[in-house]
Amino acid sequence: MKKIFMSICLMSIIVVSLYLFKDTLFAFNIGKSNNYPVVTVVFSNNKEVVIELYPSQAPNTVNNFLDLADQGFYEYTFVSRIIPGYFVQAGDPIGDGYGYPGYYIESECKYNGTSNSISLTRGTVSMARGQDFNTEGSQFFILTQDARHLNGQYSAFGKVISGMEVIDNFGTTELDSDYQPKQDIFIKEVKVELNGYEPQAPEVYLAD
Repeated sequence: MKKIFMSICLMSIIVVSLYLFKDTLFAFNIGKSNNYPVVTVVFSNNKEVVIELYPSQAPNTVNNFLDLADQGFYEYTFVSRIIPGYFVQAGDPIGDGYGYPGYYIESECKYNGTSNSISLTRGTVSMARGQDFNTEGSQFFILTQDARHLNGQYSAFGKVISGMEVIDNFGTTELDSDYQPKQDIFIKEVKVELNGYEPQAPEVYLAD
């Protein structure tokens, strides 16, 4: 009986240890810093959302985002999907959820072989993609609640550090059956502060 009890205790310790270790895999310390590039996304309601970017975790994703912002690509791209209490998806040049810049970039996440330790918690910014990896383009989503079960599956590359209430308020938008806003919501401008970061040209590949 004592051996059984000790075995159960040992198994409990192992399970707890594995759970805690799993969390440490996504323990990148995020938060406002003067050393990270920052973008301010201005939406069509003139509300601003400030996002800190983390090139140490997803360098090509950050470079791609900054390159698109520098080109003015994001101006008048749409919020294409809103799941109230879950996420807001933006950066779609078409508005139907399928728009992209004419190319794809590689997924920078654990399950695609990249060491990215950003946990998908409320306010985290990640690239949207299709069912397959390496199908990211311009669309990104901002979580309005924790979604740690998605850790390692999406290219997380930033965090909202100001204006999260703007994203939350989008959850009150009237939506159609595809969770698309019935009235257009779009990005007017993306303002960039590099804070010493020197972006490189992103590595991209054309769609088949």
